[in-house]
Amino acid sequence: MHRIITKIETKDDLVLIATFADGEVVSFDVKTMFDKYPVFHALEDLELFTSVKIDGVGYGISWNDDLDLSSDGIYVRGKHIGKVDPEIRMIVGQAIAEAREEKGMSQRDLSSQTGIMQAEISKIEQGKGNPTLSTLQKIAKSLGRTVASLML
Repeated sequence: MHRIITKIETKDDLVLIATFADGEVVSFDVKTMFDKYPVFHALEDLELFTSVKIDGVGYGISWNDDLDLSSDGIYVRGKHIGKVDPEIRMIVGQAIAEAREEKGMSQRDLSSQTGIMQAEISKIEQGKGNPTLSTLQKIAKSLGRTVASLML
């Protein structure tokens, strides 16, 4: 299962605060990467460090082509510091992404089956879209699910 990062913040002393779609908030000290991966020393440049971005639908973060971290790596190796109530859009989006992956489908495959543009599916999976009930029904049907099961 891929965990989806919905928000990333930088803190003093090369610490990241990642919020995940399930509401978990995790602190990750980037300095723990220095010994095993010397390339991460480049993040001592605070301008570079603070330029971190969430990749795609949230399966990771990156600074540039050479520096990135997976969402699962942050979740597993980081310190869990709290939980926030996730919005229903985030819950549904993550459920759709997980169901799609379980079926071995790409967003493009789901788009072809539902007639919903791939860009819209991406937004929904990121929790940034605001799908109608009709859209959710099309997606759920293509994934062999019910709309209700996507909200649990």
